[in-house]
Amino acid sequence: MISGKKLSLVFLSTLSFSATQGLAEPPSYEQLSQRVRELEAKMESIESQKITQQEQDATVQRVLDDATRRSQLLANNGALTAGYDNGFFIQTEDGAFVLRPSVNAQFRNVTTFRQNAKGGGSEDDIQNGFDWRRVRFRFDGNVFSKDLTYSFVWDTNRQGGAVTLLDAWVQYQFQKDWALKLGQFKASVFQERNLSGFAQLAVDRSLLDSLIAGAIIDRVQGVSVIYGGRGSNPLRAELAFHDGANSRNTNFQDTFDSSTPPDGIDDRTDWGAAGRVEWKPFGDWKSYKDFSAIGNKTDLLVIGAGGNIDGAPSANNFYGTVDAQWETAGGLSVFGGLFVRNRDRRGAEDFTDYGGLIQAGYLLNKQWEVFGRYDVTKFDEDSVAPGLEDTISEFTAGVNYYLGENGKYQHRAKITFDLVYLPDGSPSSQDSLGILGSTEEEWVLRGQFQLIL
Repeated sequence: MISGKKLSLVFLSTLSFSATQGLAEPPSYEQLSQRVRELEAKMESIESQKITQQEQDATVQRVLDDATRRSQLLANNGALTAGYDNGFFIQTEDGAFVLRPSVNAQFRNVTTFRQNAKGGGSEDDIQNGFDWRRVRFRFDGNVFSKDLTYSFVWDTNRQGGAVTLLDAWVQYQFQKDWALKLGQFKASVFQERNLSGFAQLAVDRSLLDSLIAGAIIDRVQGVSVIYGGRGSNPLRAELAFHDGANSRNTNFQDTFDSSTPPDGIDDRTDWGAAGRVEWKPFGDWKSYKDFSAIGNKTDLLVIGAGGNIDGAPSANNFYGTVDAQWETAGGLSVFGGLFVRNRDRRGAEDFTDYGGLIQAGYLLNKQWEVFGRYDVTKFDEDSVAPGLEDTISEFTAGVNYYLGENGKYQHRAKITFDLVYLPDGSPSSQDSLGILGSTEEEWVLRGQFQLIL
């Protein structure tokens, strides 16, 4: 029996043969069979080409699907994720590896008025201008596990824009409440200095911090042991051994040399130890990372004390503080502290300086916050040149505006204005604060935009 397909081919073959040979002589059986075989071959070729095209289309689709999965950083397969959560991040799904790159910047305008500061003390002086107070590049996160964390920070100089290393440390949480940190970091003594310059109430830290407190010690190179400060543990303590006050970006050699200072006292330190203890009766440790009550869900109270001792060829220095920080869920924040600095200058008279600070802030709503601060520095009268004031007071008042709906960006994007009044001027210029050296009244008006990417 001839199949329907072959019958069709025979019919077509007959028509084709008749068209080429005319109607004079009918085709033979052999001729029709040959024609059928030729048509079958053509049909198989056409079917084969159709299948090949389908396979090509399927292959292209598989490649496209694979490229799509890879472009999504394999998020659906659980290998790697990336996004933004209070900062950009890249991490593995289990959190063992995390990288948080960021740029922190503060753009500031400063107007400074000094009474009788020019013309030999007969003319007033006004200075005004803009600067990038801080522009920093950060890389924070953890590697291999959540217990091994790191922070690398580079800062830019306000004049010239040179980039220098600021922080470079690694911390290992080897037990639930115990951690070891090594590298270049802040010596944990003063709470105002411990808190980032981006977490202050005012445009910048107090003049007291610059004259006798945290700014003098600042970053050190060394090793520290940390206890607590996590979860429900109400205690936190840190003890560090380091290369001396403000020893950042130095090598292992002592910082002093053979030259002799004018007063014969070489107080450039080459060793040091710093420690701080904090007790939290109630609250969340996360609320202790700034001076504002913004975002607080519970009340907070922390009482702390710290000290640092370091040595130099001709002097030993001691710095100490006791302080307390109280914040409420209703928007009130208060901080106060007492400070002391003693310089034991071998072969010369010792100096002891004191200071105190009190500040408060209050959130009028979720975006607007008002604040005020008073600090005073009392220098040892024997360390002050005759005719100069040994007590320096600073009054500061201002307002913060937190950007975003209901201030949701918090410190990540905010605008700050404040006014500083120095009734007796400043014994030295602290241009990072907008303060210039003067012996009479000085006013400083500051405005700042802060952004943390």
